[in-house]
Amino acid sequence: MRKIIAISIVFISLNLYGQNEQEHNLSGNLQLNYQTFQEDSTINAKEQKAYTSGYTNLLYNYKNFTIGTRLEIYNNPIDAFEEYDGYGIANKFIQYKNNFIDITLGNIYDEFGSGLVFRTYSDPNLGVDNSINGVRLKIQPTKGVYITGLIGNQKSYWEYSESLVRALNTDVSVNELLLKNWKSIINIGASFVTKKEDDNNPLYILPENVGAFNTRLNITKGNTTLNIDYGSKINDPSGDNQFIYQNGHGLIINGNYSKKGFGVSFGAKRIQNMSFRSERNAKLQDLNINYIIPFTKQQSYSLATMYPYTTQQTGEMGSQIDIYYKIPKKSKIGGKYGTNISFNYSNIFDINKIIPENTSSINESGTLGYNSQFLKLGYKLFQEINLEISRKINRKLKLIGTFIHLQNHDDKMLTQWKELITANVIILEVLYKIKAKHSTRIEIQHLQTKQDYGNWCMGLLEYKISPHWFWSIQDLYNYGHPTQDVHYYSISTGYNHGANRIAITYGKQRAGLFCVGGVCREVPASNGFTVSLTSSF
Repeated sequence: MRKIIAISIVFISLNLYGQNEQEHNLSGNLQLNYQTFQEDSTINAKEQKAYTSGYTNLLYNYKNFTIGTRLEIYNNPIDAFEEYDGYGIANKFIQYKNNFIDITLGNIYDEFGSGLVFRTYSDPNLGVDNSINGVRLKIQPTKGVYITGLIGNQKSYWEYSESLVRALNTDVSVNELLLKNWKSIINIGASFVTKKEDDNNPLYILPENVGAFNTRLNITKGNTTLNIDYGSKINDPSGDNQFIYQNGHGLIINGNYSKKGFGVSFGAKRIQNMSFRSERNAKLQDLNINYIIPFTKQQSYSLATMYPYTTQQTGEMGSQIDIYYKIPKKSKIGGKYGTNISFNYSNIFDINKIIPENTSSINESGTLGYNSQFLKLGYKLFQEINLEISRKINRKLKLIGTFIHLQNHDDKMLTQWKELITANVIILEVLYKIKAKHSTRIEIQHLQTKQDYGNWCMGLLEYKISPHWFWSIQDLYNYGHPTQDVHYYSISTGYNHGANRIAITYGKQRAGLFCVGGVCREVPASNGFTVSLTSSF
């Protein structure tokens, strides 16, 4: 593969030589982080050498060709990123695309439907990069029909898995293909993904070829949309499911309706044994072929992210509803500018599991593991209620108030806290425009719980001079616990110029789970400086 890419680069370069420079386009972006660490016994922070991390993406376009690469560096990484220690080329590809064919050689990122059987992506903040290094071919044999096929090995830190991943996906726009005059929009899709991994297990006879199938239906009529996504997978004994021979199933249903000033969306899912990795002994974020959509609100406030939910790929049943309503302008309740109200409710359970005959326990290795009734719920895993009210008082002042009630049954999942967490979070955010280009933002947050380390409060003051400067100071204070009474303070400043940004922060960072989209990684406590530089060109 490397030889093919190298030959292709030389071939394209020779053809480009002497061409008009206006036909060429070079773009990219970079991020560089530098973090220092000093010992702090109050938060169990350890002293270590400064941690440097960063990446540079480069994209070169010429007519139908695109060449891309990403350089990465991780020097003295923190505990959660040890496997990334080093530097080098982490991503490279060559792509040729015209109206009929699209072929890529190298590292491939793609997603079929919602990702139920296949999704590859990169998130440097989480340390996730599960790209496929191989060949991808996309064709459009006729209008409204889109076919994708790929084959390759999955990326694992600086190396690649020896297992082979093959995937085929078809998306069909029924309107473009057949029903051109229909007002309703109908799209269907189907995917088939396999992984081939040698069986070297001395205890069990394991399937060396594991296949997963996915079919999808999306219907849009006027203001209403319905999406149904179903996936299945043959038995795939692995470290995730304790090596049971249970087939996998996944069903995700989403619907939404919207009109001016009002919107509602609803989702439901049932996941059973749908962990899918290119290596059966991989753990945590490593070598995931698929992605399970989290049915929880993606929070941005610091205390609202204190006890996040981690997606359970081996089994969960969940539902979520979002309601948005804007009280009209110039009404008695809505005020001069109107008032926005948003409500979110999510509820997630384990699936029902019954010990099968001739088996002593659930998930007994080498057996089917369990029987399960499709609609019957198991024990509760997570529940959260969110209510947010946003109101613009006048041209200068805007208020946002949030209330959150959550129950995280980590006593069942045993991911970090190993106890039932019940918490209430209250947040007030104030945005005030002092004068032209000068504004300030204030956050006041409080989290109340009797578990873990008890209550927390947080205050933040931010000042901006648009479009360049910002300053902020915040304090995250843990109080009310017999052995914990700590301030996590920090001060920050930064400068923006076009697509370039530099930020400097000094302060303390608590230990805990850092999550994005239901994917979590545990990070250690730290105390020191952080410098971050980002740029695009």
